[in-house]
Amino acid sequence: MNTKPTGGGLQANRQKSSGTGCSTFIILLLTLFLSPLILYLSLVSIGAILIVADPIVPVDAVVILSGDSGDRLAMAAEMLTRGHVTNLVITNTDRAANRRLASEAEEWGFDEDRIFITDLTVDSTRDEARSVLAFGRDQGWSSLMVITDPYHSFRTRLIFRNELRGSGIKISIRPVVGHWFRSSTWFFSREGWQVVFLEIAKLIKYLFSIFKQKIGSPVKVFSGRPEFNF
Repeated sequence: MNTKPTGGGLQANRQKSSGTGCSTFIILLLTLFLSPLILYLSLVSIGAILIVADPIVPVDAVVILSGDSGDRLAMAAEMLTRGHVTNLVITNTDRAANRRLASEAEEWGFDEDRIFITDLTVDSTRDEARSVLAFGRDQGWSSLMVITDPYHSFRTRLIFRNELRGSGIKISIRPVVGHWFRSSTWFFSREGWQVVFLEIAKLIKYLFSIFKQKIGSPVKVFSGRPEFNF
């Protein structure tokens, strides 16, 4: 026997179809609205992760990493003015840069005999950490504050604390105040994308190097034949 849908059944089907269409439309609107918001919050989070800051406290010396254009030194001078520090350490890059920073440090108020340049020439943040470690030990210091750019602060803290672990020297990190790199706006500039990509790449490279050190080389050459360590 054939049965035809009653009027009530047709109306119910229309209401169900209408309800489904309305739900799809709402989901579409929410997706269109939330996608840019989610993307924005994700980019802000990336920037925020890269920026770390320890409290400003009195330390034995403040360390200016290489590549300073003046803003790191200005922040170090502010710490000097507040009485938090008297010694300044400049990581050794080249003579011209060292002399320039030392001269500017004197202009900012640091005493000439309180300005130090590390003995080892540096070419990376890890080199800087190791040179500062050696110098700090020679001086008998127990606390240091490193000033660097905001986007470089997370990696700097990771490397310095790892390289100085067990040395008895406490490391604090402070990002430069008033810097152009901010977690909420870095992605609006090409330079922002460049420094973030570079920081992430260098961070991954450093973590991989630590991993290799812990597990040892996966391949050893013995009697001319490769030997695998697992």
